[in-house]
Amino acid sequence: MKFYTILCLLLISSVVAFSQKSISRTLEAGIMFGVTNYSGDVAENRMELVETQPGYGFFARYHLNKSFSIKGHIYSGSISGDDKNTVNASRKYRFGTSIFEGGLVGEWTPFAKDRLSSTGVFRPLFEPYLFGGVGFTFADAKAEYYGTTPNTDLRVPLPEENLKNRFLLAPVGLGIRATLTERFVLGLEGGFRPVFSDDLDGMRINGNPGSNDWYYFGGLTLALILGGRDY
Repeated sequence: MKFYTILCLLLISSVVAFSQKSISRTLEAGIMFGVTNYSGDVAENRMELVETQPGYGFFARYHLNKSFSIKGHIYSGSISGDDKNTVNASRKYRFGTSIFEGGLVGEWTPFAKDRLSSTGVFRPLFEPYLFGGVGFTFADAKAEYYGTTPNTDLRVPLPEENLKNRFLLAPVGLGIRATLTERFVLGLEGGFRPVFSDDLDGMRINGNPGSNDWYYFGGLTLALILGGRDY
């Protein structure tokens, strides 16, 4: 409940900031190269570093003012899990799937400064920020048992049927932007994605039905400032 309250306040503040008359609005477009990971039924609700996979994506960021911005993104990558890398090595379940994510987030830069001095001279900026929003992801995981003898602990056969492959999610995280030149912005960002479902890893009944799955996305960003009032 606290998360949704903070998210609502962030979005409301962004709308208020957007309505102000004297703001510097700029538009960025960029790319991300990073990594993904997962926690769920095949990871005992914690990240296994050996399951880290590559990820990448594209985004556009619109600065409402120096403190608030809105970013739309499309990210893609893979997630996987294998019991051999967990405390459940004897169970012998595994899964893997590609993911395709789209999202819209609000960003808050609490220590924002003006990019240009009072005389119009550019100055480099290093700014941490927080983000939160909504999105969706597509995945089609098929969990499997790879043991050499029949598994009598399976509640239903693997792969399980009638699982979701589209998921609502809430991207939440933090990052830092380094505006090194008048046009280019280098960044580092990381966040987690609760998907509000236990189906992401292709396992519901044979796992822990009382706990939803998560995945994580983070990496380096490079953006180009396309234009705005300062340009």
